[in-house]
Amino acid sequence: MLLYNASIVTPKGLIRNGYVHLSGGKIMTIGKGSLDYLSVKDAIDAQGKWLLPGLIDLHTDAIDAEISPRRSADFPIDVAFRELERRMSGCGITTVYHSLHLGYTAAELNAQSKYSRREIFDRVYALTRQRTLINNKIHLRFELTGIDAFETACDLIEKGCIDLLSVMDHTPGQGQVSVDSFIRMAVRQGMSEAEARQDLAEKQAAPILPTNQLDILLDLARSRSVVVASHDDDTAQKVDDMYAAGIRICEFPVSMEAAQRGKELGMYVIGGSSNVLRGGSLSGNLGVEEAIRAGVIDSLCSDYYPPSLLHAVFRLAANGMALTEAVKLATLHPAQAVGIDSMTGSIETGKQADLILVDVSESTPIVTHTFVNGHLVAQANLQPQPEPAWQA
Repeated sequence: MLLYNASIVTPKGLIRNGYVHLSGGKIMTIGKGSLDYLSVKDAIDAQGKWLLPGLIDLHTDAIDAEISPRRSADFPIDVAFRELERRMSGCGITTVYHSLHLGYTAAELNAQSKYSRREIFDRVYALTRQRTLINNKIHLRFELTGIDAFETACDLIEKGCIDLLSVMDHTPGQGQVSVDSFIRMAVRQGMSEAEARQDLAEKQAAPILPTNQLDILLDLARSRSVVVASHDDDTAQKVDDMYAAGIRICEFPVSMEAAQRGKELGMYVIGGSSNVLRGGSLSGNLGVEEAIRAGVIDSLCSDYYPPSLLHAVFRLAANGMALTEAVKLATLHPAQAVGIDSMTGSIETGKQADLILVDVSESTPIVTHTFVNGHLVAQANLQPQPEPAWQA
């Protein structure tokens, strides 16, 4: 297959009026100018559209929301997985790490799902082994207060079901949720302030996974080549502690101090693209665009809104960042963070042909073609709309 007349975004810069030749699922040649495209069996005229590497999403909670979009409203896991794949391919995401929580009691109570967490993990993993539209992997989000889930986490890692592990602690008063914001949220949900403070005290008194068991979990992950990330670090000291434990990804730092420390230590520092697209944090924490411009965040993930990944890239470019650098935030840098950059994450010869063509309509990027391993898996061409009959 040949893609020609494209504006190609490579790690080294832009190639206008460029072409990419694909064969056997790989990028074979990249060039500029005219080519005898008529001699190629499958040729697509990009018509000047942007040709980008497929997006890599290391953290999205979308699969749980797809399975249980409302409390107690469960849909078949197979249906949720397949429909989410279709939507993600349309968003330009060619590699996704489905982020599934384990040991996070508050989230389980909120969902009221008929499925156990183990059922969801096992079925999603089985689906990733079947024929798929995009590259699907599993990100295990382990809650440190989920002591009873420790053995399940170890078993999932030992059986090769997990590709990325993050360790989380959503105890209020640290990390993402401050005491004041916890009280405000609880009162909005119908508690009195006294009840909210009692709930806060109970949550803060909950035990967390003992250090020796955390060490076992992290050692097991490393022995299975599972990359490990921290989550919601709020202080430099917490980042130091995570780094000392052998963790090399700092995910969703909630303060500039934490993000800066992660960068100083040479960690990959990941922020949410939803934060960029919305113009700030839902919780009043670190603004990701500000942190990117300060040079302390180098990667993006969609968090809870997959379409935001592509839109954040183009928003950053519209706000003055070089498009080549903005694209790396959602492609090459995440690939490097989890060690798959030799296979995907950039438009270079020999890499997987995970590519997207992007049209820009009135400043909004729209994916028109998505290729995974050289196969066209999604296509959506914009069509001009006829005038209403009363205007004709």
